[in-house]
Amino acid sequence: MKIGLVTGEYPPMEGGVGAFTQELARALANLHHEIHIITDRQARPFDARRRWQSLLEPVDLGFVQLHPNVKKWRWTAVSQVADVVLRYNLDVVNIQYQAAAYNMRSAAINLLPWRLKGVAKTAVTFHDLRVPYLFPKAGPLRQTAVNLMAKYAHGTIVTNRADYEALTASTRTPVRQIPIGSNITTYTPNHVELQEARDLLGLQPGDCLLGYFGFLNESKGADTLLHALARLEKNVHLVFIGGQTGSSDPANNQSFLDQLKALIRELGLEERVHWTGFQPDQRVSTFLHAADLMVMPYRDGVSLRRGTLMAVLAHGRPLLTTAPATPTPELVHGENVWLVAPDDAAGLATAVQTLIASPDLRAKLGQHAAQVADLFTWDKIAQETAVFLAEL
Repeated sequence: MKIGLVTGEYPPMEGGVGAFTQELARALANLHHEIHIITDRQARPFDARRRWQSLLEPVDLGFVQLHPNVKKWRWTAVSQVADVVLRYNLDVVNIQYQAAAYNMRSAAINLLPWRLKGVAKTAVTFHDLRVPYLFPKAGPLRQTAVNLMAKYAHGTIVTNRADYEALTASTRTPVRQIPIGSNITTYTPNHVELQEARDLLGLQPGDCLLGYFGFLNESKGADTLLHALARLEKNVHLVFIGGQTGSSDPANNQSFLDQLKALIRELGLEERVHWTGFQPDQRVSTFLHAADLMVMPYRDGVSLRRGTLMAVLAHGRPLLTTAPATPTPELVHGENVWLVAPDDAAGLATAVQTLIASPDLRAKLGQHAAQVADLFTWDKIAQETAVFLAEL
């Protein structure tokens, strides 16, 4: 098949949807499909300097043809996508949808399935079902924008059970649940690299390091984690691994980051909270392994739609997180994760103490986490996606 993937972000832009699209495209290409990615201008590779006459020609990345042509995700972007679809005679277009990745100010991308009707089959992968901002007092129009996208698409893909149930109840469009995988290539560092990472953070022998991985926003509970850290012994440290705000919705994420930093000062945690900044995959893997325990207390509960969660599982790291809002049978408390209630700093601190005191339990959680991750490898994800697109 000739498959178009539309995404509001793509590396070198920072963001989970962009990382997902890159891994999916690579895996689909390995299945011998022809892949075209249509995305933002900011995703143009740094070394791809082109003459203005050839700016509309794709960038050949080897496994995919990249079309980084969109300046703003407004109505003109819809026409740009249609132009690529017609020019390269694409069979199906898979829109990677997360409102924040498209700036949330326009419903143009939501009407792309309608625009491509009669041109190519369309499928929408809903990375979540959050509604776009659009404009002040948009009210019900925000939900309508999401509903219309699902209505006009030939099929939809969701990443978790909760979204599957919500979408099947509101649309007649075929819905397929296909999980996501780790957004970080796994790497196992040696003991020298691990010690170097801990030394870089200024840790002393006997210090315990908690790790948090992913961009920061209000839904991920990093403020609860800071309140829990303040309740723990002073030899317990925390490292925020990776970039801080990402390329999508930077204004709101930056506002939350500013609040977090103010909270760190208020709680007197400046010497115990560390930041790695955005890092290449190998360095991210090293810091994931350098942490004694990963703590990711999502305010809306743990969900298999989060690529950062899948990365922690794929690296076989012990994980302390919050109970899912809907049943998630793959995650079992005490077997492959340790679950606590959301927004409970005291309970989170108690759970950290329990896990710090039991290295054997942490080792068990990590080993079983890696087994869960084997269910969500990119070759399996690409195969399921290709089957669904072929059915359409």
